[in-house]
Amino acid sequence: MAWTEQMVEDLRQMWLEGLTANEIAKKLGVSKNSIVGKVHRLCLTARPSPIKKKEETEEPKKTAQKQVIETINEEFLPEIEEEETLEIEEISAPKPSTVNGVKLVNLDSHTCRWPIGDPRDEDFCFCGKKVRAGQTYCDEHAAMAYVKAGIRK
Repeated sequence: MAWTEQMVEDLRQMWLEGLTANEIAKKLGVSKNSIVGKVHRLCLTARPSPIKKKEETEEPKKTAQKQVIETINEEFLPEIEEEETLEIEEISAPKPSTVNGVKLVNLDSHTCRWPIGDPRDEDFCFCGKKVRAGQTYCDEHAAMAYVKAGIRK
């Protein structure tokens, strides 16, 4: 496809007016991808993505446990002094041990591939127990992964 000077000028004007790439493409009779490519090649001002990720707040998110404690303190114990409010030690789930698990690079066709932990954590691993030939998971994890049709609710 050849871009004429008039098409380029129209593209620049519509882009400045805030039309979407799809709207511009329809008006110029070309594909949306050709508009996006031309905008890039012309170095026109980029626009924020219409698919925005929620920005993480600076304040760490409260755990569910802390939220429950605050609710109890605020709603059910209003007459108690601040010093007397409930304080419960935060409980965290035990982290998986790589001694019992297998790292990704050590998986083979005979080890269970059930993930253990958060993939973003350094100690993330896989179950690693022996599996039956042709299976992906050990018997324990296969029972959790595969549910028979009659059992579903």
